[in-house]
Amino acid sequence: MKKQELEIQSIDFTEFSNKLKTKGESKETYLHLLKTTLEELPNFAIGPYYWFIPDNTDMSIIDSSDNIHELTPFKKDEWKKYYPNFFERIMATEDYQYFLGCTVMMLDFLEKIDAKERQNYKFSIYCRMEDKKKKLRWTLIQFPKIIYNEEGRGVSGVVMVTDLGIFEVINKPRMTIMNISNAKHPYYLAILEKKKIENLDIPNISRREREVLACIINGLKTPEIAVKLFISYHTVENHKRNLRIKTNCKTSGELVNFVLQNQLM
Repeated sequence: MKKQELEIQSIDFTEFSNKLKTKGESKETYLHLLKTTLEELPNFAIGPYYWFIPDNTDMSIIDSSDNIHELTPFKKDEWKKYYPNFFERIMATEDYQYFLGCTVMMLDFLEKIDAKERQNYKFSIYCRMEDKKKKLRWTLIQFPKIIYNEEGRGVSGVVMVTDLGIFEVINKPRMTIMNISNAKHPYYLAILEKKKIENLDIPNISRREREVLACIINGLKTPEIAVKLFISYHTVENHKRNLRIKTNCKTSGELVNFVLQNQLM
């Protein structure tokens, strides 16, 4: 990762909108391209979540999940009406600029690298948002799929927001970056105050091990994990043992705590 490509800047909403706006196709095209991703979201969920699809050609929301009113103070049509400065209404004030800056940095970085490399990077933003009762709760914002236009600009995609309130282990907004092609230094942390990216000294965890971890976080036992991932009981146990060795954890509970403490979800 090149530091000059990952500089984080504290920006306001106007600058955020100006940086994201770009040319694109019809909203129906994006919905068609994202259909499979939306169908697969339940497989990645680690808690209650909702999703929405932004359109950076006019800074609007194309669609959102039907349950969005159950996890936020506003209804589906209100999200469509007030996005994107809508986040300022429901996000903690000190988290809001961090979210804007990290989102711009993420897209700027992805737009500059080769299209084939983009799939290697996974960005996760942790910040506080209001729930249905307008109580601030920690949430995980992920970007399962981003659509790029002919100019290589991010124009739409799926934004997934997971309620992490039940975990209560995060003490400040942050963004983690995973580079699955880098076995030596796969994890990074975005530090807004320092305006830079720092490497997280965390062992490389394979894709299958991450899938097993997600199942553990969801409370699944070994037999259930084996069925869900279409692998044998013995294979699941091997992955669990390897994870405990890599993370120096003795139990599945310690594994979950390791993931939460390091924001690796």
